[in-house]
Amino acid sequence: MSDSSNSFERPRLLAFLCMLTFISSVSGLITQSERLWSPGVVADETRGMFEQLQENMEAQSTDENAAFVEDLFTSLYETTNAETIQLSAIIMLIYESLTLFGAYLMWTLQKRGFYYYVGGVTVVILAPALLIGGWLGTMTLIGGGFFSTIFAFLYRSQLKYMD
Repeated sequence: MSDSSNSFERPRLLAFLCMLTFISSVSGLITQSERLWSPGVVADETRGMFEQLQENMEAQSTDENAAFVEDLFTSLYETTNAETIQLSAIIMLIYESLTLFGAYLMWTLQKRGFYYYVGGVTVVILAPALLIGGWLGTMTLIGGGFFSTIFAFLYRSQLKYMD
């Protein structure tokens, strides 16, 4: 027989979601810490990546969408600087910390963890749009918010197992 503290097993979906969040958040915390401490290097690397992407897109573009491609990359180059990279890293560190803490609480079957998780998702959706703006803000928002929103709905389905 098991003792009463282990009488209720964590649902598999909840355990799976928490494990994925743990892996993603810890990896994100490491990556964003590097971006925070070396924003100039990251900005240069990112601009180099954008230049290569722009060349590839221009080679495949038609006259109709050439102006769009040019405007897109002009916006990206203007916002890809050390200050913006550092701000983005701070936003993402807050997001990763809140979602990691929320997942930990949900792992221990505490319902309030869901609200920390949703708080982190809210940060990654609103802060890039309000503080960074432009295409870089949109890319940060989509990158952090898309799967996190899906996970929030999946976590929500598991609230019935939490206290």
